[in-house]
Amino acid sequence: MTAAAGWIVSGLLACGAEMLVPGVFLLPVGVAAVVAGMAIVLGAGVSAAWGVFVAAMAVFVLIAARLRRGRPMADRTNGPQAGLVGATCVADAFSGDEGRVRLGDGAWPARMLDRTEPASGARLRVVAVEGTTLVVSKFVL
Repeated sequence: MTAAAGWIVSGLLACGAEMLVPGVFLLPVGVAAVVAGMAIVLGAGVSAAWGVFVAAMAVFVLIAARLRRGRPMADRTNGPQAGLVGATCVADAFSGDEGRVRLGDGAWPARMLDRTEPASGARLRVVAVEGTTLVVSKFVL
């Protein structure tokens, strides 16, 4: 097997492995290996192919990082905030902007976002979670 064929076959195997085991980040490696193999076919030497491979990897990683930067991180399924943000709760006992709210079958410590004191029984919406304290605001339809 020639050096070009070795690079190309290795790259295609890496791309195939990415389809079988997604999330392993093998696609840029595979594409860079195919590019390095094509560089040999076009007349570059084997040592130059390594340079092409490293340069192509750097370009593909930078492209992937730029594309990933725009996406928000997904909430973790079993994280502490799962299902709490956006939920409706009821003010229980507040003193100033801090107090407790009822959410589901439990009571949670809470803090008003706008620093006001809600009336007992007022409907509130959870806007954030800070540790075990719910940050709430007035419920607006």
